Amino acid sequence: MVYMSRGGKIIGSLRSQRGGGAVVRLAQFGAFMSPDHRLAIAKSMVDAKIHNQLSLALKYKYHDTNDEFDSNISSIKSYSAKLKNAETINEVMGIEGISAKNYWNCYKRLLKTPAFTRRDYRPAPDYVNALLNLGYAFLANELTTCLSVERFDIEIGFLHSVHYGRASLVLDLMEEFRSPFVDAWSLSLLNRKVFKADNFAIENNDYRLTGESFSKFCSLYHNHVDKWREIFQEQAKQLRLAVMEGNSYEPYRE
Repeated sequence: MVYMSRGGKIIGSLRSQRGGGAVVRLAQFGAFMSPDHRLAIAKSMVDAKIHNQLSLALKYKYHDTNDEFDSNISSIKSYSAKLKNAETINEVMGIEGISAKNYWNCYKRLLKTPAFTRRDYRPAPDYVNALLNLGYAFLANELTTCLSVERFDIEIGFLHSVHYGRASLVLDLMEEFRSPFVDAWSLSLLNRKVFKADNFAIENNDYRLTGESFSKFCSLYHNHVDKWREIFQEQAKQLRLAVMEGNSYEPYRE
């Protein structure tokens, strides 16, 4: 059980203290300490993220077919091709970052609102970023549950480095789901005007859903996530098999 603020910030959590999972965690630590295995898992996650971002952008491309949009698509494809030759985690993160910048340039052109000019985190500079932040927070909670059930140490990631108190493995698994689960859904909600500027209030220079609108979001979210939970669970299991058996990890692709 995870306790969250209305802005999507995790306040605290409750989880079972039952034993077990030592074998999984030892295998996870072994994969983390193996430069080749860690790099392979990280590359597969970023490859899936870029693939899914491209799928979303191209799916809605009919909204905007100008030269700038096409240039960003070409750039994403070129960096995706470079990923297989990356030799370090830093190189992988660099490719992911540049590809993401081009992706968000495409994403803003798919939206029917001019409010979104760039992807920014906290504080959210506009209501589009606020909706994305909230969606990612809910996604993080879903994947925290799935990874905990599989007995992972969620602070030990393969792509994201280890920082005190950060759920790096959750951030890793989120990468392949950000675009198909959160970005696409947010795009639909915003373009259909299910959520508009007047559903948000500004608190401490941060856009947040009002109380009634937050309840509306939660209701819609429960309908949205229902068809995804088995997929989340399956990917957590696939990751466990990859670290336990020393195999490659097959991430989720649209």
